[in-house]
Amino acid sequence: MKATILGAGNWGKNLVRVFCFLLGNENVTVCDPSAERRAAMLQEHPGVSVSAESRFDAGDTVVIASPAVHHAALAKRALLEDRHVLVEKPIALTSDEATELIEIAETRGRILMVDHLLEYHPAVVRLKELVGRGELGTIYHLTSQRLNLGVIRTEENALWSLAPHDISIMLYLLEEEPDEVIARGEVYLQAGIEDMAYVTLRFPSGRLGLIHTSWIDPVKTRKLTVVGDRRMAVFDDMAADKLVVYEHRIEAADGRYRTTRGEAVPVSIDATEPLTSMAQAFLTAIRTGEPPRSDGHDGLRVVRVLEEAQRSMDRGRTR
Repeated sequence: MKATILGAGNWGKNLVRVFCFLLGNENVTVCDPSAERRAAMLQEHPGVSVSAESRFDAGDTVVIASPAVHHAALAKRALLEDRHVLVEKPIALTSDEATELIEIAETRGRILMVDHLLEYHPAVVRLKELVGRGELGTIYHLTSQRLNLGVIRTEENALWSLAPHDISIMLYLLEEEPDEVIARGEVYLQAGIEDMAYVTLRFPSGRLGLIHTSWIDPVKTRKLTVVGDRRMAVFDDMAADKLVVYEHRIEAADGRYRTTRGEAVPVSIDATEPLTSMAQAFLTAIRTGEPPRSDGHDGLRVVRVLEEAQRSMDRGRTR
């Protein structure tokens, strides 16, 4: 199997590394308009092929790591060339574009997958098992924080750049889509581009999801808290113990409620790199023909939430 990777920037270079590891350097073509980036890829991965132009004829698969504004157009072109496609999040900037990609992929029998990376994180996979087995009890709410003094995008805002990760995790854990999305964001640096956003997701089951994203925060935070009536869990990707379950609960007694605090128990997880697991899932889907966990439909669900959040932010900005 051969892979063509479109884009070797901040994230694309990681995809190049992983696909070179899985397929061999000689089976990877890297396309990037930057001569400096192409030279870096040749130095780091001797034997890869490079091109200044986007190519769709160099292998069975196309991996898209370009700016989000180009995702849908490049994915559509690759699918029409009968290539299997892995595209960075978000899969597209509108649900109509995402739906069109799904239809093309299904018509042509191609795998369409979106890099919702954290669905393949071993801590999130383990958390999914705990939720599925009812070990946390009835889930009340989930709260996520994705903050940093990080890369400030010019093509997309902090909602579209950062929130897809947290939305995809919540939909994966709860197996339902929200029926209400409320969001507020604020513009500080560039006209029309929100630098931070707060998003509230209300699900049909009554569960609540709260998301805070920002690229102008002093402390890098990558945390998800899940509160159930039996136990509570924290996935902290910046901590040594990535997943910790708290034996905390709230109990009713004599018409009043009291809190019970138990132990904080680190959960054992494997050390597999999430990016490697995600890429392996893509290659496995191609070999078997079975849709991957984060297929085009998964990408579409996340885009629908992002669209609703953006509309809510837009309404709030006009007040």
